[in-house]
Amino acid sequence: MGYPDIERARAGQSTLQRVIDVAGPGADLRALRRVVDLCGSLAEAVDDDYCREKVRAVAEYAAELLSKDEHRARGALSGADFLRREIRGALELVQSRLYSIERARRHGVQAVARAMSGAAHVFKR
Repeated sequence: MGYPDIERARAGQSTLQRVIDVAGPGADLRALRRVVDLCGSLAEAVDDDYCREKVRAVAEYAAELLSKDEHRARGALSGADFLRREIRGALELVQSRLYSIERARRHGVQAVARAMSGAAHVFKR
């Protein structure tokens, strides 16, 4: 049994990753607009504060990455590489959270089914 909200969120997460991966080195306002739209859809797909927090971080990092031609270096990493790493990390956390939500739902459904089958045996006696 699938969960449409989680499937939508996964599709959005995957598309976001692809947009970030193919974005060029300079400012790309079309990609930024696409990322903003995808982040909005992803944040609305699943009712989870943690996911929304990570998606907000993705949007902020992507805004910096895609709206400027040059980025401030962070230690040994170039600014763009740092921003891409942070975006990937946040998207991986979203992916992990979606897995956990799905797992919890499935476990809950199975527990309810077991409880109901146990209750059915009680009533048959």
